[in-house]
Amino acid sequence: MFSINMDLRHLIRFTIASNANIKISRKFSSVVLSNSLVGVKYDQKNTVLESVSEDLSEVTPYFPESFNIAAYVNKSETLQNLIKLNVNLSKIEKKPHIVNKLLKMDFEKDMKNNIFFIKDFVDSENIGNYITKNPLILCESIENFQVRINYLQSKKFSNLQIHEIIARNPFWLMFSTERIDKRLGYFQNKFSLNGNEVRLLATKQPKIITYSIQHINTNSFVVKEEMGFNDEEVKALLLNKPRIWMTSQKSLLERFNYLHNVIKIPHSSILHYPNVLLCRNFKVKQRHMFLETLGRAQYNANKENYIPLKALIENTDSEFCKNYAKCNVDDFNLFLKTL
Repeated sequence: MFSINMDLRHLIRFTIASNANIKISRKFSSVVLSNSLVGVKYDQKNTVLESVSEDLSEVTPYFPESFNIAAYVNKSETLQNLIKLNVNLSKIEKKPHIVNKLLKMDFEKDMKNNIFFIKDFVDSENIGNYITKNPLILCESIENFQVRINYLQSKKFSNLQIHEIIARNPFWLMFSTERIDKRLGYFQNKFSLNGNEVRLLATKQPKIITYSIQHINTNSFVVKEEMGFNDEEVKALLLNKPRIWMTSQKSLLERFNYLHNVIKIPHSSILHYPNVLLCRNFKVKQRHMFLETLGRAQYNANKENYIPLKALIENTDSEFCKNYAKCNVDDFNLFLKTL
């Protein structure tokens, strides 16, 4: 009796397990077939080792956002033409949304006219670098470009000024006339500029017009409130060295603090030579400290042995030593090793 019960139990367990395996197998089979990516019909007679008549060369894996654009170059005439123009695709591939747009475009139909338009403002050898900085310029319409050029002409920008603006700022033509008008109006009102001064600023540093307004506002506060320049001096600095407004606030303050509070350079001297605010602080420190050890750190133009501020940032170390420190460059190099 005991053996019969045991056999019966084994039989029941075997039956349950077999049914369960059948159900699992069926479910698994249906999932695999329903999610087939290439749509190949299931055929029990075929195996993965047998040859097929269908061309599967176009079946490629999914490329994530960090994919390598080189995978597309051999099959994309558009990318091949961009390479011929010296466009740096390795920089563009860091922005997959831009790559996706370019891959969908036809070079002859969608890009060629834009490139010819750009050539009117940019030298042939610089077109590749220009497009690398702003590849989306190939996606904009020629009509929009012309409207934006017409706007500048209506604001009395000369052809030479327009050429300079477009050539030096690859993003200018991406801004609508409304946005550019607001930007020019912002600088005119904030810094009390007249028409000629607005045109001068836009031509001298075109990138500042399309730069972050928040950054411009912050640097304006730094220059006026933290450095202590008055409104007229701020305006003079802007027109002379607009790059000051595109420099990081931290670097700007560090440079000013060292010049004004350590070396005791007055505002008037900085205003006369604002380039000193654009040079990295370590270079100014090294040369000033060396001049100080020689007893030659004298920056007052009304006294003897005057050293101009440009001596702290311009020319090579050899020329600095010859013209201002009055010593051999080897002495300066030995001094640097002590720092």
